[in-house]
Amino acid sequence: MATRIGICRSLHTFNHYPLWRAFLSELGFDVVLSEPVNRETLDFGARVAPAEVCLPVKAFIGQIARIADAVDALFIPRLVCRRVNRRLFFGCPKAIALPDVVRAIFPRLGGIIELIIDERERPEWQAFRDLAVSLGVSRWRPAWLSACHAAEEALGVTRASGSPLHVFGEEVSPLPTVRGPRTAVVGHSYLLFDRHLGMNVLKHVSDAGAQVVVAFPSAKELSRHESLLVSPPSWYYELELLTATGLSVETGAIDGLLFVSSFACGTAPVTYEMIRRKLVRGKFPMLTLLLDEQTGEAGQRTRIESFVDLLMLKGKR
Repeated sequence: MATRIGICRSLHTFNHYPLWRAFLSELGFDVVLSEPVNRETLDFGARVAPAEVCLPVKAFIGQIARIADAVDALFIPRLVCRRVNRRLFFGCPKAIALPDVVRAIFPRLGGIIELIIDERERPEWQAFRDLAVSLGVSRWRPAWLSACHAAEEALGVTRASGSPLHVFGEEVSPLPTVRGPRTAVVGHSYLLFDRHLGMNVLKHVSDAGAQVVVAFPSAKELSRHESLLVSPPSWYYELELLTATGLSVETGAIDGLLFVSSFACGTAPVTYEMIRRKLVRGKFPMLTLLLDEQTGEAGQRTRIESFVDLLMLKGKR
């Protein structure tokens, strides 16, 4: 039985790491987190991954290669479908296939531990129960309760600090307080808070003279916002982005919105259009940043500075 279980610090680990780590640790396993994404990691992932996958998946593949030899098994969840109220929402299409993609790219890789979340068939707690049983542990309930508490506590700290990086043991330094236009930044946490993939996008917004607004929706806020949507998206993590947008717009306390996505993201165009329509009704300006392995930090900074300048000019009228 595996004793050292590796988890890659990318994709939805930014959302669920406290839950996964607490559950596996309570079962008696040693959880090993990979190093942050760097240029070497990304270059390797871009070289061996299918060309059509997005930037975060390429980074994930690169991290697999770096951590595989240091652990007994790799934890790669398959987040298929989750339920919010009465509706079902699918996970990221590419992330659903990650265990299969990893096996295809690394045929000699050791054990892969799959946590299959598919609430069309069973609730989430049963998925964790089945995972524990497959790992040879029958006393799963205390681990599940501890993991839920850890996840709830971590979300509270994330909302208070404005960053999820504390879950990785990092010290979170707040952005400086400025009096410029309030700019909502909407995007997946694995882009906004990964310093290599996102290239310090939040810092650049702040340095340009804008107040950064990032929302982290709770389960209750997701449920409430979903009930207000006539035609919600089909994907759970895109619902999170729409809810974050709604929380920012509802307060009426923003001057514009920056939407950060990765090139080749299959779900982003739908989300972008839904966000754009909401912002048009409120007459909020919007800028979209698409990231890939060729994106340069200088060009990104220039676009952000130009957008913030426009918000400042609009505010003076």
